[in-house]
Amino acid sequence: MSFRKRPDLRPVSRFMKNIPLWERPAFRYPIYRPGNPQTRLFLPQFWMKILRDERNRSPPNSVHFEVHREMGKHDIRQYLEKIYEVKILKIRTYTLEGNKTHERSNDEPWLRTTFTTTMFDRKFAFVTLEDSTFEFPDITKGYQTKQDNVKKQERRVVMPKGIETHTQGVPKFFLQ
Repeated sequence: MSFRKRPDLRPVSRFMKNIPLWERPAFRYPIYRPGNPQTRLFLPQFWMKILRDERNRSPPNSVHFEVHREMGKHDIRQYLEKIYEVKILKIRTYTLEGNKTHERSNDEPWLRTTFTTTMFDRKFAFVTLEDSTFEFPDITKGYQTKQDNVKKQERRVVMPKGIETHTQGVPKFFLQ
């Protein structure tokens, strides 16, 4: 008796293990077959990375994301509304093409052939929020107070009057 492998349970290939998670294509949704139980996804197959606008030119009710390259506007809206319960007014997306580079083989320098490699495309989304505003939290706030406390403690340490700070550890015989 031979058993055939189910086509919807494909392992990740050796090639895909070398690609970082954010550059991999999204996994295919399992094929529905009558009689099978309902497929449940507890984690989304896509990712979104929030970006900070360094120039602060964006209005307070808009947020800039880098998203998975296979996500559409509908996927972005569902992701934010279902997971984070945020009301969305408008979504604009754009894609930047990856850079093309020409490389020569390092193993065989006598070959004159070059290989063209292309970086993956990157997709971005501008999301306009309906009723709320977004402001980045100040994550350095607690860190700065710790640094200030350390500096204050260093100032409190008073050296004894007979020791000069620039000649610590040197016997007085050599200082005369």
